[in-house]
Amino acid sequence: MRGTLIRATLAVTSMIAIAFGVPTALAIKQIAHDRALVDARARAVAQGRDPATATLDSAALQPGVARAWWTMGAIAAVLIAGSVAAADRLGVRAIRAMDAEREVAADLSHRLRTPLTALRLDADALPAGPVAARMRQAVEALDAEIDAIILSARSSSAARAVEKTDLVDVLADRLAFWAVLAEDHGRDFRVLGADHPVYLPVPRADVIAAVDALLGNVFAHTPQSTPFRVTVSAGGLVVEDGGPGIANAATAMQRGTSSDGSTGIGLDIVARIARLSGGRVDIGRSDLGGARITLTLPH
Repeated sequence: MRGTLIRATLAVTSMIAIAFGVPTALAIKQIAHDRALVDARARAVAQGRDPATATLDSAALQPGVARAWWTMGAIAAVLIAGSVAAADRLGVRAIRAMDAEREVAADLSHRLRTPLTALRLDADALPAGPVAARMRQAVEALDAEIDAIILSARSSSAARAVEKTDLVDVLADRLAFWAVLAEDHGRDFRVLGADHPVYLPVPRADVIAAVDALLGNVFAHTPQSTPFRVTVSAGGLVVEDGGPGIANAATAMQRGTSSDGSTGIGLDIVARIARLSGGRVDIGRSDLGGARITLTLPH
């Protein structure tokens, strides 16, 4: 957007400068010619000659013309440069305003994830029946909408700010919430490799969303008391569980795909964040018996 605005301003200002500059330059040249002709005839009269026989000296046509043309060129250059600078500042302000709106939308949507996860777990705890099925369907639909809002707010890679995020700090912050649910469900878990900061060139909100989605899948798609393990490395995060695993890894990260294993629509947002950041998501089998999901991000 910023570049487009600058190019449009440059084109319009240049056309205006040409539209006024060319006729004015020709007028200056004609005025210089007429002035030189009047001076030549005046000299002829003063010398007692016929004014019609007066001739123009080519040197007499030059004084002031070049200076006027240079002045006009300088004014046009200043006008173009000033217009481009103003357009650039306007573009920067517009981009910042849009970035702020995207951040607000993404942050508000992300804040809904925690209560939504708790609601999903409560729905899973309901006895089987039409009411429980409708509630689970509504929760999944709401979760999909939140994912869509977050992804649409962050879909433009050009607008993504260059930011360094400490993965270990984000993980510790989110585990403060998930540890409470793990205790309620009787889930044992371990965290490995989180003894020193791991900085990633990814926006903090994206890292938070990815961590929540990975941990949320463990809670939402494995039985209670299922253990899990989180391993931090220089290039990303590995989440493993002792559940039934993922039956079809090829379709696990497609929106709307769900199964009885350790997968669900949450992996869709993880995969998209990885793609936007230049990373990837790999799904395999853990030595715990369930799924092993590896999120690799640039570092």
